[in-house]
Amino acid sequence: MKQYLKKTALFVLCCSFAFSGIAIPMSVNADTDTNAAASQSITAGGETSANIKDITFAPGKDASQVNFTWYSNKDTSDPEVQVALKSDMTGNEFPESKAQTFKGEKSNGNDGYSSNKVTVTDLQPSKEYVYRVGDGTTWSSANNYTTQDISKGFNFLLAGDPQIGAGGDIDKDTTGWVDTVKKATDKFSSSSFILSVGDQVNNGKELNGQTNELEYDGFFKPDQLKNIPVAAITGNHEGYGVGHTTHFNYPNESDKYGIFTNNGYESDNSNGTTGNDYYFVYGNTLFLMLNSNDINAEDHKAFMQEAIAANPDVKWKIVSMHHSIYSSANHETDADIAARRVTHPEVFQELGIDVVLDGHDHCYTRSYQMVDGQAVSGKDDTSVTDPNGVLYITTNSASGSKYYEIQEPNYNNYFEAKKEQDKVPTFSNVSVTDKNFTITTYRTDTMAPIDSYTINKTTSHKNVSRLAGQNRYETAAKISQNNWNEADTAVLVSGQSYADALSAAPFAKLKNAPILLTSSNTLDSNTKSELSRLKVRTVYIIGGTGVVSSSIESSLRNMKMVVKRISGNDRYATSLEVAKQIKSPKQVFVASGAGFADGLSVSSYASLSGSPIILTDGKQLSSDILKYVKDNSSTPYVIGGNGVVDDSVVSSLGAVRISGSDRYSTNLAILNKFNDKYDLSNIYLASGSDFADALSGSAVAGEKSAPVVLIGKSDLSGAKNYIQGKLSGVGQITILGGEASVSQVTVNKLLQ
Repeated sequence: MKQYLKKTALFVLCCSFAFSGIAIPMSVNADTDTNAAASQSITAGGETSANIKDITFAPGKDASQVNFTWYSNKDTSDPEVQVALKSDMTGNEFPESKAQTFKGEKSNGNDGYSSNKVTVTDLQPSKEYVYRVGDGTTWSSANNYTTQDISKGFNFLLAGDPQIGAGGDIDKDTTGWVDTVKKATDKFSSSSFILSVGDQVNNGKELNGQTNELEYDGFFKPDQLKNIPVAAITGNHEGYGVGHTTHFNYPNESDKYGIFTNNGYESDNSNGTTGNDYYFVYGNTLFLMLNSNDINAEDHKAFMQEAIAANPDVKWKIVSMHHSIYSSANHETDADIAARRVTHPEVFQELGIDVVLDGHDHCYTRSYQMVDGQAVSGKDDTSVTDPNGVLYITTNSASGSKYYEIQEPNYNNYFEAKKEQDKVPTFSNVSVTDKNFTITTYRTDTMAPIDSYTINKTTSHKNVSRLAGQNRYETAAKISQNNWNEADTAVLVSGQSYADALSAAPFAKLKNAPILLTSSNTLDSNTKSELSRLKVRTVYIIGGTGVVSSSIESSLRNMKMVVKRISGNDRYATSLEVAKQIKSPKQVFVASGAGFADGLSVSSYASLSGSPIILTDGKQLSSDILKYVKDNSSTPYVIGGNGVVDDSVVSSLGAVRISGSDRYSTNLAILNKFNDKYDLSNIYLASGSDFADALSGSAVAGEKSAPVVLIGKSDLSGAKNYIQGKLSGVGQITILGGEASVSQVTVNKLLQ
C-alpha cells in the first residue's frame, strides 16, 4: 500500500509540471517512397536487396549466443541464418556444406516488411565466423563475425542518441553516424559489441507519411554493424509507431516489467511498440537494459532483482536506460527526469549497481559516485578504488544530429564531476576486467579523449559466492542444490512464519536433511522440484496445520512421499516436541519465541553440536520444558538479553546467558563463545532482518560446522572485524540470499 501511495503521489507531482516535450525538427523535403530501399541490390558487404535489408545482430543471453534481426519482403519464407568458420570458406563462396543452420520466426514489421529473428548458439571464443541470412532460397552475401577472448576481460563501445532524422536531414545524420561507427571500430577493432542507449531514430515526422523506416535504414547503414553486435535500448523517440522491437531482437526479455503504455510523462503522448526490460550476461558483467519510458522504479526494481538473483556470481552490474538521471543540458529540469532522480537512484544503490549508462540529454556528463543523492567521491578523482555509490554517465550524440546546450556552463551542480559540450559527435570505449571498469570518451573530429574514469575493485578474498533465488523459496532450493545431490529426508517449514521453523535446524542436521520452505496452503514450485530432484522419501513438517496446512500434506503424499508432522499446541510446545527428537543432548539453547533473531543466531552452532533450540515467551518456561532439560542433564544456555528473556528464566534453569546489545552483537557473542567448535574454512553471511535465508542456510552450516554471520543494513563494524579476523583461514565465503538481503556493496565493505 505504501508503494502504491508513493507511486500515485509521484504521478500527481510530475503531472503538475509543464512538460518540456521532445524537440521535433521542422519538416524538410524528402523522398516519400517508404520502400525506396527495396530497389537496391545486395552488395559485397551484404547491405540491402529487394528481399533483405537492415541486417543486425545483438548479444544473446550470454557470450556464446547472438540474436539476428533483418527485414525482408512479405513473400519470403521462414527465416534462417547459416554460420560457418571462416577458415572453411574458399574464396568468396560461402561454405554451405560445413555451415550450421539456425531457424527462427518472422512477424509484421514497418512499412509492409517482414521482421525476421533468429538466435545463433554455441559460438566459441576467439573464432572467425562467416554468416548469411535469408529464407533457405534467397540469401544475403556472406558477412564476418569474430568472437572475442574475454577470459581476461573485454571492451565495448558506447553510443548515445544517434537519432537519425533529428537534424532534419536523414542523409547528413546518417553520414555522421557512419563516420562515428567507422572511427570507433577502427580504433577499437576487438570490441565485443556496441551499446546504443536509445533514440536510434527520430520519429519520421519530418517526412511525408510520418514513417521512421528510412531513419532505421540510416541507422543500419554502417557496414561495421554487420560485423559487431549492437545492444540497443528504446528511447522516447522510439515511441512513435512500430519499428523498434521489429528491428532488434532482445534476449531474456521480461513479460512483466518495463512495459510502456503511455503513462503520461511525455508531452506528445508518444506510445508505441518499444519492448520491455531485458538483460544479458557478457563475461563477468550483467547488463540490465531498462525501458525507461516506463517511469515506475518499482517495476524496474522487480525486474533487476530477478535478473540479479539468476546471475549471482557476476563481478559488475551495469544498467543502461535512455532517460538521464544526472545530466547538464535541456532535459535536466524536465519533470519526468526530476521524478526519476527521486525514485531510481535509491533502487540502483540498494541493488549494488556499479554504473548507469544513459543518454537523452545530448550533452556529456559524468557524475560523482552518488550515495543517497549526495556526491561522495573527490572533485578531481579520475580513478577510485572500492567506492561507495553509483556512477552515472550521460552520453552526447554519436551522430551529431542534435546537441543541447549546457544549462549552467560555468557552474557545477552537486552531481557533476565532468561535463562537456563541444558540438562534436562522441563515443566511449568501456574496458571491463574482474578488477577494473574504465570508460574513456572520445570526440570524433580529432579522436582525442575528453574524459576518462576508472573504478577499481579489490577483494581480500577470492572465493566468494552467492546462493540466491528470485524469492526465499527458490533461495532455499538453491542452497539445497548446492549441498545435496540426494537426500532420503527433507525438513519442510513455513516460509511465512518463523516461530515453528526456528527449532528445525538441529533436527535437520540430525537427519542430514535440507530445510525447504513452503507457503501455508500451496507447495511452492521450487520446493516441489527440489524434493523430486533429491528423490526424497520422507518429509518432516515442523508446525501445526495453522502454518503448514493439511493440503500441503496431500500434495506431498501425491508425490509418493511419507509425511510426518512434528507439532504442539503452540510454538513453545512445538519446539519441545522437536527437541525430543534429539536424544541426550549435552546442551540446550533457550531463545525468545517472540522474535527470530536470537534463535537464528545460535542455529548453526546448535546444529553442529546436536543441541535443541527451545522457545520461551520470555517470562517463563513450562514444567515440561524444565523437566526435559533436567532429565537430559543438559547444560542450558539462554540466548539474548533480559529485554527478551527475563533473569527469572535464567535462574529457573541455572543457565548461562549469551547476549549483546542487539541481535548482531548477540550473534557475534555466540560465534566468539564457541569459536573453537567451528570449522572456519567456511563462513556464511545472511541478513539479520529476516529469518528465511539464514534458516535455510543453517542446515548446511551445521553440516559443515560453519558459522552464520548475521549482517545488518548500517553498522557493519562488528561483523567486519569478525570476518577480517578469520579470513586467513577461510576457504569459502557464501552469501545467503539476493542483493536485497545482503548487497554486493555490503559484501565489498566487509571484505575490504
